Amino acid sequence: MKRRYIAAALCNIIFLSLAATSCAEKKNGLLPSAISGPEENEVAEVPYEAEGMRFSMKSGFYDSGFSLSISADDDHQIFYTLDGSVPTAHSSRYTKPIQITDRSDEDNVLSAHTDIAQPVELADDFLPRSAVDKATVVRAITIDKDGNKSPVVSNTYFIGFGEKAEYYKEFRIVSIMTDEANLFDNEKGIYVLGKTYDDWKNNEYDPSVPDWFIPANYTQKGKEWERDAAIQFFENGELAVSQDVGIRIHGGATRSYAQKSFNIYARSSYGAPKLEYDLFSGNVRSKTSGEPVTVFDTFILRNGGNDAQLTRFSDKLAQSLVSDRQFLTQGMEPCIVFIDGEYWGHYEITEKLDDDFISSHYGVPARDICIIKKEQLYDGNEETFAEWEELREWIKNTDFSSDWAYEKLCDRIDMQGFMDYISAEIYINNANWGRSNMAMWKSEIVDETNPYADGKWRFVMFDTEYSSGIYGEAQPSEDSFEKLIESDCFLADLFNGAMENAGFRHQFSDTFTEIADKNFGSDRVKAEIDRLSEQYHDITIAAYDRFWSGLTGGYGAEANYNSAVDSLRSFYNKRYDYITNHLKKYIS
Repeated sequence: MKRRYIAAALCNIIFLSLAATSCAEKKNGLLPSAISGPEENEVAEVPYEAEGMRFSMKSGFYDSGFSLSISADDDHQIFYTLDGSVPTAHSSRYTKPIQITDRSDEDNVLSAHTDIAQPVELADDFLPRSAVDKATVVRAITIDKDGNKSPVVSNTYFIGFGEKAEYYKEFRIVSIMTDEANLFDNEKGIYVLGKTYDDWKNNEYDPSVPDWFIPANYTQKGKEWERDAAIQFFENGELAVSQDVGIRIHGGATRSYAQKSFNIYARSSYGAPKLEYDLFSGNVRSKTSGEPVTVFDTFILRNGGNDAQLTRFSDKLAQSLVSDRQFLTQGMEPCIVFIDGEYWGHYEITEKLDDDFISSHYGVPARDICIIKKEQLYDGNEETFAEWEELREWIKNTDFSSDWAYEKLCDRIDMQGFMDYISAEIYINNANWGRSNMAMWKSEIVDETNPYADGKWRFVMFDTEYSSGIYGEAQPSEDSFEKLIESDCFLADLFNGAMENAGFRHQFSDTFTEIADKNFGSDRVKAEIDRLSEQYHDITIAAYDRFWSGLTGGYGAEANYNSAVDSLRSFYNKRYDYITNHLKKYIS
């Protein structure tokens, strides 16, 4: 996988400011000014109670500061932190109201870390040029006379955001609270170059290793690199849900970016085994019941992947255009993230590909699901993976010009879904596909009451942004059929074998043409790019300024964004004629 840094002038950060009247603030969900003073706060209209503690103000957006009062039973002492860490008996003891103020002019703390990305010589270009927006995070516990501790209660207070009501109201706001060391400590921090990089640099240094393959703490995977955190979601300035979770760094090459993606995990060990919340505003629905998917084991806060410094919506565009076809796509929804109260930019809430993801869409028990991802067993039994490997060998050695043999293939694979899937990937010219970024699944147990639990292999689209002309690659003129046919991968073996059958060729031609005409129709694509480019404009430029201030941010940010959108438009404007002409060479 490749990635590029785009050069632009070094500039000051652009502040996004949208005027809003007090009436608009109420309409947009901003809470009225808090009344100062502990006496007034103690009788606040909507106090917040949790784990035996009573807070005079609940998490949310307020247009001015206030005094936060916390109370508990007489035999309990309250301890709290303001830095995102978990309170202990050594933390500040609550003795008087906490002053909650607008902190946005304070010096950056987390945002000032420079040991977070490659290439290290551009560290200053990854820093914001000014103070970032800030909230106040308050985490509290009680300890009784016997030393028993309560669970942690976490709150986030956004003060003075009235001027940005129109800006913030359009997106979910996500607050992540965790000990700074969990992210930035040299030994255990998951966001930094850290000791892993130091050891490589001192012992195994190789200057030829690409930036995105250089070992670092943030490249490490597995449960040992998961850290505890609290997460809160806000809609229209109001707290929607709050839960303790685990966090890990997500992704491949983009782990080396200054803005990194996160996997978020709900676990019983953190308090709740599921996150019960509609992450996608009712837009992600089960294929079986038609109901919104609202329960999650895990999900991704994604940084845009390879598109992070470009439009930041190309993956969403490609997947949403084909979400009605006979394969599974990922649901996505934009949000704005704060970490320990500091602005951390636009992220895309994204469904994570795992057995729970498949189960929530198709009604197959997660324990019965096998997933092959990047041609490796991802979930399921080794026996099913061995069956998949045997299937591949059978495909390689079978003549599918025989209708009998092709019918046997259709018994084992959802071939209409396969045609839909490869048509979409070929059309967008996904350069990071074939052996990589491919996924397929099946139910290991046949259930005649569920049409998706029939034992057939089905397909999943994910991570499509390394396509559609990105970085000057994956050009609209390229023959993606030829690239697939000549590849050494399961998808190529299946396509080459199936193309021997006249019935498949005819059906595939009809399928591809329909997807090209309907799903990627010029009017539809233009309208969707218009909509997304407007929706993502401000949050993308703000992300440029936050994480790539010396590269794509500053005075060049607007031009960089417009150029990226124009490049995406150009690909789709040209692609239809090129790829439909290529199709004719393979269908006879």
